Amino acid sequence: MSWRFVSLPPQDGYHMVTSFVAVADYVSRGGKNTLLVFYSDKPFVNVGVHQEVWLEVNLDFTKKMGIPVVRRDLGGGTVVITPGEHDYFIVVKAEEVPSNPKALYEKYLTPVVNVLRSYGVNAQLRDQDIVVNGKKISGNGAMTYNKAVVITGNILLHLDVDLISKCIRVPTEKFRDKMAKEMSEWLTSLEKELGYIPPREEINKKLKEEFEKYLGIKFEESNLTPEEIEIWDKLAKEKMNEEWIYYKDNRHPELHTERCVKINSAVALCHLDYKARKLLRITVKIVNKKFDEVSISGDFFLMGPKDFIEYLEDSLKGVEATDYDKVIKKVFEEKKPNIFGFTAEDLINAFKEIINKPEVQEVI
Repeated sequence: MSWRFVSLPPQDGYHMVTSFVAVADYVSRGGKNTLLVFYSDKPFVNVGVHQEVWLEVNLDFTKKMGIPVVRRDLGGGTVVITPGEHDYFIVVKAEEVPSNPKALYEKYLTPVVNVLRSYGVNAQLRDQDIVVNGKKISGNGAMTYNKAVVITGNILLHLDVDLISKCIRVPTEKFRDKMAKEMSEWLTSLEKELGYIPPREEINKKLKEEFEKYLGIKFEESNLTPEEIEIWDKLAKEKMNEEWIYYKDNRHPELHTERCVKINSAVALCHLDYKARKLLRITVKIVNKKFDEVSISGDFFLMGPKDFIEYLEDSLKGVEATDYDKVIKKVFEEKKPNIFGFTAEDLINAFKEIINKPEVQEVI
């Protein structure tokens, strides 16, 4: 089977997060499966599609330093992308991809694991990430686009922990120092593991060899088509629009709180961070014993259906505060979402914690 191998020059953040969408459009229309490689030309903050920017990003710092905040179409957590990583995008016809997320990651990330092992490091696949001796060296995600599936990922070559920690929103500066120390303990890079950074051309060569060997394919060196480039540029311009960057924040402007407060005898506003397999960040406004508004965000991955989270939020509006579990079960049964990171039961348990908060109990 023949695949395309496309290597591009460094790109800005808006082009970084839209390249694979343009390629997915090409693959959906019958084009060849594609492995795309390149890296960023300067740092940017990359926010997951299901996250609220104000909850995740230190906007005072990023604005001061001129570091763009870019929202991608893919789930997962907020990451700071720098030229110190090597990025790859695997775009495959959906009919060829395992439906189970675990099997999907195993199939398409094993070649990357093998590349890292070729340098003598103890690389292992852990869920959708690749770790070396328990430290993450590669973060990955997946999404469905039309008739294609995209697996995105990177290999960390060099880590700038100081910059990364300053871009992320934290409760206090003391916590930021703690976070920087912890990041050094749970993240690693090829530079840290090897004492040097391998040339990108060498990494690309190894990626090609390992994908060909593991998947039984053959690469042809290629460029993006004129149609892909046209779509790519159009999408990148759209990603610069603040309506897109802050769409999740602007969808729930009255729910910007990290507390649980009783506003009056009939109204409560409550936020909860709930750790399932991934992080769920839920904020609920309760008025007259009913859900008046609900925000569900986090670093989970949604393979489909599109706009499921928004549909779920809307379905919970106007629901009696004690009937949330029935609605969640009904929506999950109706839409059958393919989610990596939490289950319907996780969501029910999270809402149960909110309902049991003293501030909420006083108004229901």
